[in-house]
Amino acid sequence: MERDNSVLIFVELGPDGGILPLSLECVTAGRKLAELLGCGVDGLVLGSSVGEAVQELSHFGLDRVYVVDHPLLDIYHPEMACTAFLQACEVEKPKAILMGESLTSVDLAPRLAFALNTGLITDCVGFEMEEGAIHFVKPVYSSNVMAAYALATEPYLVTMRSRVEDPAERRGEPGAEVIGVEVELDNSALETVVVERILEEEEGPKLTSSDIIVSGGRGVGGLEGFEQIAELAALLNGAVGASRPPVDLGWASPKAQVGQTGEKVGPSVYIAVGISGATQHIAGMSASRTIVAINKDPRANIFKVADYGVAGKHEEVLPAFLEAMKQVLGQGDVE
Repeated sequence: MERDNSVLIFVELGPDGGILPLSLECVTAGRKLAELLGCGVDGLVLGSSVGEAVQELSHFGLDRVYVVDHPLLDIYHPEMACTAFLQACEVEKPKAILMGESLTSVDLAPRLAFALNTGLITDCVGFEMEEGAIHFVKPVYSSNVMAAYALATEPYLVTMRSRVEDPAERRGEPGAEVIGVEVELDNSALETVVVERILEEEEGPKLTSSDIIVSGGRGVGGLEGFEQIAELAALLNGAVGASRPPVDLGWASPKAQVGQTGEKVGPSVYIAVGISGATQHIAGMSASRTIVAINKDPRANIFKVADYGVAGKHEEVLPAFLEAMKQVLGQGDVE
């Protein structure tokens, strides 16, 4: 069954088998792109025993959901995933492919682009129609400039930055047609082998999906400072973030790193404590809706992008901030 000129959303599943919020954000972006292109919006799921996730996905306003359910896709393997994706594209024949800017997609997208002989735009934050051509917009030069790119080849292949779109809302009745795609996969000639998969347990809200992030930099001084960062994040039901130096020094987990070489986030509130504001860090958090900076140096670069700033030592500001928040939330001592 063939269908031309659709926007195909690569829908990723988490370790628990659930749909990643980032993929639902891509569904929202895909609808906007499809409106500009005048075509439908479909989804593609790769995995093993994915029936429950596919049934859930059919409630999110897609026209069709293509499913590649194969035992060799149980754990992500770049060669297997790329082969399966290409065979699905032979059935779907999309005009555009949207993927979330995740670790999986960052690995998979270039492989697909090479195999499809098409261009790739990563970390996209939007698109616009100009003189009959789609221009894909992305931040460049550490997010100091927004650049618009036009692709000369099809299918358009694009990865979308997280938190630039709201996740698609679930609808009451399933509306998508579910289509199984048979693929031929062979693991006998693989160049790489997955030896072991280890999942690190995360406590509290995840960095990429949290609406509030409290981040610390070198200026917090050490592990004790990050304990206060964690306390404030827990109080606000937010996630703990960090600039690169605290991660290199072992004060924070590598998963907490925000920046050009870490996670790119866009929460409603981003609180930067002891972070100077290097361009590499700002590139990862500039999409935040409200930025609050706490730094002892009033000339720190972070204040240039902050909506609210406190020039003071974190040792003095954070305890007062914590106590004030506890009072607001009804958790502090009442005088």
